[in-house]
Amino acid sequence: MRQISLALLLLAASAPAQAQSIAELRDQVAEVRQNRPPSVPEGTLTSIEYLLDVSERIERRFPTQSATWRERAARFLASAAAGRDPYPEGANQLLNRGYQPTFSPLRQGYAVYLPPNYDPSRAYPLMIMLHGGSSNGNLFLGVVLGNNMDWLRYNQFLYDDFTPRWSPDWIVVAPDGVGQLIWRWMGEQDVLEVLDDVQRHYNVDPNRVVLGGLSNGGMGAYTIGTRHAWRFSAVQAMAGAPSWIQYAGGRASDVEMTTMRRYSAMDLFENTENTDFRYYHGTIDPGPMRPAYVRELDQRVAELGVRARGRWYVHGHDLLYLVHRHGRVYPDLAEIVRNPHPAEVRLVTGDYRANRQHWVTVTRIEDYPVLAHVRATASDGAIEATTDNVLQISFDLRDAPLGSGDTVRVVLDGTEVYSGPRRHLGHVVSFARDPGEGAEEGDASGDAGAWRLGFLPEADGLEKVPGLAGPMTDAYHDMIVHVYGTQHPANEATLRRTAETGARGWPMGVWYLEQRVVRDTDVTPEMMQSAHLALYGGPGDNAVLDRMLESLPIRAEADGITMSNGHRFEGRQLGARFIYPNPEQPGRYVLVHTGTTADMVSRTRNLPDFVPDYVVYDARAVGSRPRLLMQRGRDPLASGFFDRFWRLPEYQDPHAARLPAGVSAEQMRALAIRVGAPPTFILPAPLFQQTPAPQLEPGDMPAPPERPRRFLAAASDPNGPVARQIARMVPTFYNYRAIIPGGAWIESQQAVFQIRPQRDCLSALDRAHVPYQLVDEDLHTPVPTAVEITGPVNGVRFRTVRAESRVIISCEMASRLPLLTRIARRQDVRGITILSSHRERPRQSFHTLGMALDIFSFETSHGTLSVLNDFIETPAHPTCDAPEPADPKARALLRIACDLVESREFNSVLTPNYNDGHRNHFHVDIRPDDDRVFVR
Repeated sequence: MRQISLALLLLAASAPAQAQSIAELRDQVAEVRQNRPPSVPEGTLTSIEYLLDVSERIERRFPTQSATWRERAARFLASAAAGRDPYPEGANQLLNRGYQPTFSPLRQGYAVYLPPNYDPSRAYPLMIMLHGGSSNGNLFLGVVLGNNMDWLRYNQFLYDDFTPRWSPDWIVVAPDGVGQLIWRWMGEQDVLEVLDDVQRHYNVDPNRVVLGGLSNGGMGAYTIGTRHAWRFSAVQAMAGAPSWIQYAGGRASDVEMTTMRRYSAMDLFENTENTDFRYYHGTIDPGPMRPAYVRELDQRVAELGVRARGRWYVHGHDLLYLVHRHGRVYPDLAEIVRNPHPAEVRLVTGDYRANRQHWVTVTRIEDYPVLAHVRATASDGAIEATTDNVLQISFDLRDAPLGSGDTVRVVLDGTEVYSGPRRHLGHVVSFARDPGEGAEEGDASGDAGAWRLGFLPEADGLEKVPGLAGPMTDAYHDMIVHVYGTQHPANEATLRRTAETGARGWPMGVWYLEQRVVRDTDVTPEMMQSAHLALYGGPGDNAVLDRMLESLPIRAEADGITMSNGHRFEGRQLGARFIYPNPEQPGRYVLVHTGTTADMVSRTRNLPDFVPDYVVYDARAVGSRPRLLMQRGRDPLASGFFDRFWRLPEYQDPHAARLPAGVSAEQMRALAIRVGAPPTFILPAPLFQQTPAPQLEPGDMPAPPERPRRFLAAASDPNGPVARQIARMVPTFYNYRAIIPGGAWIESQQAVFQIRPQRDCLSALDRAHVPYQLVDEDLHTPVPTAVEITGPVNGVRFRTVRAESRVIISCEMASRLPLLTRIARRQDVRGITILSSHRERPRQSFHTLGMALDIFSFETSHGTLSVLNDFIETPAHPTCDAPEPADPKARALLRIACDLVESREFNSVLTPNYNDGHRNHFHVDIRPDDDRVFVR
């Protein structure tokens, strides 16, 4: 053993007689490392450093626990200095280890339990447990081994010492998962690297590795347990959501669905063919992991015919002890042994980081990252497989159960592609599909053709390959250096702050990542070789980005974003984020965060967790930070995936094929912006159809009101949450009224109202003698106190065009019916026929809120006033400034419409003058907190 200092010898001999500073202990670790005894693994010293990291990190918030972690580090250091590894000595204790990850300069940690009388010569089963929200590995391992506590108090005990309440004959570990990432990206990488670290330092039976998790950890067990099912003998997913598409809620775009499917167990469940996959849920789980999600999984499992098993408990969310039976589950799980040589393998993947199941690996996906499927069998010297969306595949013949024969036969998609000596193939054999007929090398067009032995020809240029395939989140598995531009001093501080935010992790919930942040002038070739680069800057801001610009597919200019496929977005408030092979180090990525201004670069922080290869956005799309998906109504200008050769999809101007007659592409862009939609939005063609043709320009639209800060209905009132949801939704509605020719706007405080508490509104209906009954069914849209009108109001009957339909509206709209009927009675109306009241579509409609009515006709004692047949359009005049028509029916209808406007109790009154879509009805609606009245 090399020379060890006197201070360390004294430390080893006496243990820490007095508290030493963290800095002193770090120096002593460095000295032991220089003279490390052969019996002390490097991982032990890394773990002692990790204990010091945590002690320092929590010193202010948890001073008592900080001292405990520091003291333990000193004790372990003393053992290491004396030539003993302290960790195997910690049997039947809960300890913490650290390791150096691939994705962060900061050491990451996990809690570990060794069974009593741990024998390093014996292979033990391993259980990996994934924690839920507000927890960490240290706390969760304590809970897993019997230290139960209230979830609401978790944050008080994150770094406490725990004693196991039961002592299974297992190694049990709980990773930190980089915080609350719900085990995606660097969270998944943490689990896999913890598994490797445990196997380096302890004797683990590779065929008895169990993955489990609860709540967020249940989602992690679903995700990692299906993506990497071949690594585990069993998986236990407790109280999680089996699909990110379910968990994200809302209506994801096609691009977003593709980014989520590769992490969603619902889509990957075939991978569990050879894993004992068990999932558990409570029938009264309050969410957000809803029981309905798991019932859908039950159906999916039955359809696939896989061996997974689900179990339901009449219980809520916390299922851990029910599933683990207070520690009695371990002997049962120990009997489950992974088969490393299964006869049948199913593989579903859209991700080269999870492209293997047992002896089958997909090495090229045709339409990456759309899911690829393989189903393969091996027996008696033959492999047969069917594939979908696969261009290249490999089989590990060492693990495939082919028998002892000397020949191998391989059949892919019904065609024999090899039959001959096994020795010619080596251990791993690969097959590729030729390019489709008529497709040239490097051309992605055409379908792939026949299978053959060997590999795809090397691409002439860039190609999506394992480790370099996108999307943006793929880089999160590795080290990233964040580079901010310094070329414009006025922008430097903004770009530096944005880079620092990115270095702490773009996905929400990341803890303790702290990747490196450097100036653009400090980037070196060595840095590019060892890490991906995240570049931050607009035009001329970032020297590294500027010198790469000619090789990148998207660039920001002062007045727009230009894409290499010819698509250009014009404007001074635009930004883009994309991933691309580093032009100066093609084996690494650049993640570019750019924009027309430094502020728009900084708005990259408001992109959600799930992002594809590229996103181009305007200020509207990134006004606030959603968690998982883009907010509906705030869609990006463009988003998607580069093709297999890192090219943008061919651009076809959507305006060219879908423009209404007489509207140019530039006019459509201007109109889209005017109504509040993205510049690429195609306004519905029926919006422009007006007969006779209008002879007026759109009216000048007043500024929209500010979003309300106060509400009449308290948050605890049934109408309170609905009122707040509507206040968030309405500003996202496209304002088509802004472009309607001849429309008139009136500003009046008399039009302003707020949604009242439910009791107040219903009392108003009672006082006004409006007959109603409450609607207790789920309408699937936010309606403040939905009611059904059940009788006449002021002697005026209401009926619907369809006999089976009901008049269902919000209480606030129902409170306007007395006014509506008084106005109608001036024209001798005795009945009103409703074309539409509440409905669920379209999303940007006040009908969905129960705050709109479409009136088809009015019944009088002399006959029917039909909007379709009797209203006379006035294309040359605003609706209520037009000369009175000579026809008495037309005159009565015009007076009803304009009296409704004059009342200031309705925010919109639309007649057939609006467009042909309103030819057969009057539309009236009310809009909370809005002083504008629109009539056309």
